[in-house]
Amino acid sequence: LVRTYWRKREMKRNVALIILFALVLATYSCAPMFERPRAGVQREAIVPPPVDPSLIEERLNTITKALQRQDLSTTERTVLYSLQGVYQGMKTQPSALNERQYHRDAIRKLFYGLSSLEDLYLSRRPQLGPEGKSAIGVFCEKTDEILDAYLSGNYKAVIDQCIELKKNFGPDALTPEIGLVFALSLAHQGMVKDAIAIGEQIANKLQTRPDLVILRAHLAQWHLKMGDKEGALRNYEKLEDLLDERERVRKKLAASLVPIPMTTAREQTREIEPPVNPVENAPETQEAAVIPLNQFLAQIQNLIQDRKFEKARDLIKRRRHQTTSREELEKLSEAIKEVDAREDEFLQERISVLSEQSQVLGEAESLIEEERYEEALSKLSLLSSESVDNVELSRLKNSAITGIINRERNKAARLFLAAKNCEDQEKKERYLRSCLEILKSLVDRFPASPLIYKVKDHIQRVTMELEKLG
Repeated sequence: LVRTYWRKREMKRNVALIILFALVLATYSCAPMFERPRAGVQREAIVPPPVDPSLIEERLNTITKALQRQDLSTTERTVLYSLQGVYQGMKTQPSALNERQYHRDAIRKLFYGLSSLEDLYLSRRPQLGPEGKSAIGVFCEKTDEILDAYLSGNYKAVIDQCIELKKNFGPDALTPEIGLVFALSLAHQGMVKDAIAIGEQIANKLQTRPDLVILRAHLAQWHLKMGDKEGALRNYEKLEDLLDERERVRKKLAASLVPIPMTTAREQTREIEPPVNPVENAPETQEAAVIPLNQFLAQIQNLIQDRKFEKARDLIKRRRHQTTSREELEKLSEAIKEVDAREDEFLQERISVLSEQSQVLGEAESLIEEERYEEALSKLSLLSSESVDNVELSRLKNSAITGIINRERNKAARLFLAAKNCEDQEKKERYLRSCLEILKSLVDRFPASPLIYKVKDHIQRVTMELEKLG
């Protein structure tokens, strides 16, 4: 009975649970669908640009002007285009919703722009490290090599290294000291015109600087102040040697200019000239000496056109001491600046020409070493007539001509030997005439060569052999 009771009770509980579950399910199935309220359309807030647009526009204009230059390398042009894209991207104002993507794009463009700049900078910057050298170290090393080459008499090396120094470090690399040995080496190599052009500018710079004579004189005085008479005497003797050397140079130059000493000539001129009344002739002399400014400036322009920069500079300096007009002094200052600028331009042109000549001479020398003598002569013929006195040019021409003559003489010698060993009279005559034709062509092509006298001796021997054949 107890078991039956618990079964009925458990059955009633299960029925109650089933009815409750059915009611809950019916309630949810009849309830209306729940919908979330739609969010209203948000207005896009405009984020102000992080950089002033006027500054961005200024940078873009600068890059646009730079891209118009014709001397840009491919790498430089690529970097400028990359930076241009970065700046143009900065002009765009992102919305609040697109701000994240805007920042991603900006970072990507900046990365590529900075990477390009870094590559360009590192490619042009000299490598530094345990074995690397700074630009100043390289410059000092090159200048020492130039001075050593000059002291050893290797003037061609001085010229080549000065040109290379200017190419690597710019025109200011030719300091007065280096320019001095550069001009002297040009003169030693027969390039007197270029030596004058560079030497006059260097002399104008050195004239304003203390020289070795001043230093020796001061050293002697300093030793005396320190009570060192021996040191003072030593510097005094070296000073005397310097002055004696300068006096010898002056006398040699004076003898080249006039057959009599210049001091004697001045004294004789003063004795011959009649006395001048300074009161009567002073106004006329002043008018003759000081010409109108416009006419004077025209003379300066003519001197500039004639490349007489030193003379133009001296006339301007003399004129400045003769005037007190502020307006005229300003025009004279502008004139001397123009003289300096035009002289610098002319020197850069001449150094560029010397660089091209040096390159041609190097190529010709390589051709001669390869026994391509005709090509070497053709290469040397490209040089201007101004280089006719160039020692290196003359040496290479003579070397190429000597190579051609020796080569053709060897051909003629082989033909002559073949004729001597040939029994056939007809072939023998043909060999001899071919030999004679080669030798005569050498005389016609290179009549001034020192080897031509040997060629003429060979011609006589070949002619005698032909006469024997009848």
